[in-house]
Amino acid sequence: MLNLISFNKIFLSLVYFCIFISADATTYYINSRIGEDNNSGTTKESVWKSLINLNKNFKPGDSILFAKGSQYIGGFTFTSSGTKEKPIVFSSYSVGADVILSTDRTKLSPIFVRYGAGKNPSFTNPDWNVLNGNIFRIEGSYIVIDGLYFHDNTKPPNSDHKNKNVQKLGAVYLALGTHHNIVRNCEFYNSPVAVKIKGKHNLITRNYFHDAYDSMAHSWGPIAIMVVTPYNEISWNKIMNYGSYGGPYGSDGGVIELDGVDIDFDGRNVNIHHNTSINNHGFLELAGRNVDSITVAYNLSDDRNQFIGGGSMKNVHVFNNTVIRTREPNVDRYIFWTFNRDSTFLVVRNNIFVFAKDIKVFGPYIKPVGHKRTRVGEQVHDHNLYFSSGNPDPIGIAHGKGDIIGDPFFVDFGNRNFRLRENSPAINAAVKTKYKNDLDGYPVPKKRLPDIGAYEF
Repeated sequence: MLNLISFNKIFLSLVYFCIFISADATTYYINSRIGEDNNSGTTKESVWKSLINLNKNFKPGDSILFAKGSQYIGGFTFTSSGTKEKPIVFSSYSVGADVILSTDRTKLSPIFVRYGAGKNPSFTNPDWNVLNGNIFRIEGSYIVIDGLYFHDNTKPPNSDHKNKNVQKLGAVYLALGTHHNIVRNCEFYNSPVAVKIKGKHNLITRNYFHDAYDSMAHSWGPIAIMVVTPYNEISWNKIMNYGSYGGPYGSDGGVIELDGVDIDFDGRNVNIHHNTSINNHGFLELAGRNVDSITVAYNLSDDRNQFIGGGSMKNVHVFNNTVIRTREPNVDRYIFWTFNRDSTFLVVRNNIFVFAKDIKVFGPYIKPVGHKRTRVGEQVHDHNLYFSSGNPDPIGIAHGKGDIIGDPFFVDFGNRNFRLRENSPAINAAVKTKYKNDLDGYPVPKKRLPDIGAYEF
């Protein structure tokens, strides 16, 4: 047991350490409604007004806070880096309860303007000539972007495979060479590409992406998250209404694309888990030649087009997803598709598939003529549940071990509640994986077999 002297020494050391950390870091404040860019920016009374000062050098541990209710147009390039222990944080601030309680209600209005209140700070860049439509162009590492609102970004002009203008988009653009950046708790509305990932070891989590309906170019629909590089994680996000009709494929866009058109593409080791995807034009497209070691687990995909499609797809592990394909118009009549069956290797385990009667999950494989989409054919598959009313062969190939064909008995299919009722054949019918929580965050049981699908009963 520590004696009193030892305890006091440790306590004082911690105090000195905390003082050193706080003294070494600075909080900067930005308020578009009252600030001036020649202010110091270091107090709420001396705030910056715009994004112009964000090209300065910042130190690890610094925070850059935008007033709630403020609005910004344009973009900036951020080259500073934090560290693992002291990331640089972008977030928001607002008036505190102590100020509100000590102020007469009739005098609160100017205080809300000065100290922030209401909706999250909003950002838009409608001008392609400003950073190719980027807003936060991050060229540093160990950056956290937390709780901000991005909306109505520009589309690329005359994009094709030569100028690759689509590949330059991203409301939040994590540039090549960056690493260990986090985008969390943000909202993206009508952003043709919301997040572009060209760095490694980044985390995109607990964001809300929604309502991007217009195509970016002739063959590109809007895409919430575009990934170019390996060792990235996309988790616990909600994505709704991403994609467009028309173009050479009839429908395009969706939630996540590994972007093989980008010259820096290296599509390995991406972990996509615990996301909720509703009414998008596809959940995941692995559009590159070097796709390997992708995990897709505990997601809900209630979408209009494919769950997973791509060219070469090696070592793609698909565990405990609930996949619903009953929305129309449903242009892409596949659950899984590929351009190259010979280099497609999937492990599909513990998933629920519910789909229209003309769809089959895996096969039969029919060799295409030319560069056309086809079913993936024979893949490793076991302990999945398939339901397609009026469809005598929903799997399209032989049953795998533990596979079930039957009604999953959802709580309320009509109202899109895909959790399980007590009589569901999915209960205790899966095999164990490494994941500890279901899509609702409830623990996956340790003492009994888990349930098939994204939700535990």
